[in-house]
Amino acid sequence: MKIAIDVHSLGTQSGGNETYYRQLLSGLTEDKSDNQYDLFYTHPAALSQDHGDHRFRFKKISRNPIVRICAVLPRLLRRIKPDVVHCQYILPPLTKAKSVLTVHDLAHEHFPESFHPVEAARMKTLVRWSAKRATHILTVSEFSAADIARRFNISREKITVAYQAASPVFQPRDKGHCQEHVARAFGIDSPFILYVGRIQARKNLPRLVEAYNQVRQQGITAKLVIVGKKDWQSEQLLEKIKQLGLESSVIFPGYLPLDDLPLFYNAAELFVFPSIFEGFGLPVIESMASGVPTITSFGSSLEEVAGDGALLVDPFDTGSIANALSKTLTDPQLRQQLATRGLKRSAQFERGMLAKKALEVYRSIA
Repeated sequence: MKIAIDVHSLGTQSGGNETYYRQLLSGLTEDKSDNQYDLFYTHPAALSQDHGDHRFRFKKISRNPIVRICAVLPRLLRRIKPDVVHCQYILPPLTKAKSVLTVHDLAHEHFPESFHPVEAARMKTLVRWSAKRATHILTVSEFSAADIARRFNISREKITVAYQAASPVFQPRDKGHCQEHVARAFGIDSPFILYVGRIQARKNLPRLVEAYNQVRQQGITAKLVIVGKKDWQSEQLLEKIKQLGLESSVIFPGYLPLDDLPLFYNAAELFVFPSIFEGFGLPVIESMASGVPTITSFGSSLEEVAGDGALLVDPFDTGSIANALSKTLTDPQLRQQLATRGLKRSAQFERGMLAKKALEVYRSIA
């Protein structure tokens, strides 16, 4: 088969969207089929995924989304004539090839206020149009599959769920060594509570900071380390931190490369991911695979992903988050139970399954 994939998110520090394509390409590389892949990228860092396999041809295209989707991709696809074209969220127009569309979640439908107004309007119009038009849809959880089918009035049979998994680099490591590295390289002393993900409204970080402030008033001295790239409405979080006088207790190391991220997980006392809405929530899997006590929220896909491997909280209730933080930090037995259950749960997500499912879909529609 000749397969064209729009991998524009590679190298852009765009969180789960980028990690999704890293995992997909890793699995496709391990598969020994003689498929040919044309990969359209926008950022030079994407070439770190080019391992010299002759089956994969990387082609640089415009970063401008309008130019990329409306002009460049249609022209290239007409020239290449792939059997299947695979895109994320939005399909290019005027393309006759069979198409696979990855939609992680419909956060823009449920919480449009969490996005820039222009981006929310663009997504609301074009994702629905693309989903209706796509030959098949890939998504990352049963929760998202049901939501897409219901919201867009699309047959559930048109949607395939392909779970992601933690990279092999996320595994238990020597805690003392990891704490020493984080202190030496980043100036962050232990103990600390860890969050990893985009710094945006949907991630519920102002409530996390409020909950953190409550446990500090109970005598907890651990710092709160928020790892990730600042995004839309991140200034609301900074204002909340300033309002509560926590500037010296909440630390922002920024976006971390894959070499450092596992060390942060293992150095942390616990990991907390209180997001309001997720299609999957890969940091939860990464934390559990690292053997770190994990707290996350119910109400979207996160309880499906976490199973019994994490402590679940109400993301809209600051007291619920604070109680979970306090309980976990002060109870060594609970931390050990969560670490053990998290390792067992994360092992149920098979590496390579994403690519395996994608290949099945490619073959079924080509």
